[in-house]
Amino acid sequence: MDHGLTFIRRKLPGEVIYFIANQSANPVDCWTSIAAPCKSAKSVVLMDPMTGAIGKAHTRYTKVGIIINLQLQPGETRILRALENSDATEPLWPMAKETGESLVVNGPWEIRFVEGGPVLPAPATMATLTSWTELADPEVKRFAGAACYSTAFALPEKKADRWLLDLGDVRESARVRVNNQPAGVVVAHPFRLDVTDCVKAGTNTLTIEVTNLSANRIRDLDCRKVVWKKFDEINIVDHNYKRLDASKWPLEPSGLVGPVTLIPLTVE
Repeated sequence: MDHGLTFIRRKLPGEVIYFIANQSANPVDCWTSIAAPCKSAKSVVLMDPMTGAIGKAHTRYTKVGIIINLQLQPGETRILRALENSDATEPLWPMAKETGESLVVNGPWEIRFVEGGPVLPAPATMATLTSWTELADPEVKRFAGAACYSTAFALPEKKADRWLLDLGDVRESARVRVNNQPAGVVVAHPFRLDVTDCVKAGTNTLTIEVTNLSANRIRDLDCRKVVWKKFDEINIVDHNYKRLDASKWPLEPSGLVGPVTLIPLTVE
């Protein structure tokens, strides 16, 4: 809690399990103690529920008991298992540090709307990333679905243990391919993926398929007085329990807003 983290904890036979979340706006990189009844835990396992990564935590034993290293970006979570009587066999969790200068992926970006409705907007080119609702085609303001962003970038011949792709602001989820290799899916902050195994020195291609919310589509239906609320009983209401009128909603930002950067990491 002193580091701005929140948690819940459960005691099971032979172990204590924590779910830890960084709901603050600041990254956390700290050594911290874990409370009784696991001060004397023999080993600690960390798990990332978003990626499936698992590893043995870096630990130290002090006069207050065991302390562990935690690194969490804003929005990240960890499951922590403090094992009372057994030694974890997983490889050590990598302690990563940003090193050197990040590489900004400037574009230009080619955009194709690939799925959704009511009408697929026309393809477009963006010199600088912004919400697709700002494109010239009026259909983008009522579109709900997915658009595919593509560009190329040059990766210099410089050393890094790992490369982290940071998508910046994503509205609302993204599926990423680098050099036509699947790199992963992100659905929440932080919109980051390890792309070390996908990138190469020289020219690389980057494809990001982004899916937005349906809010702008619903807004458009109510603006045009289309009858879509067809439930027989309570129908659809707002937070004041009055009939929903989405025509008063502002346009929601959609798509890849960025900026997109590649971050070199040193791993201990």
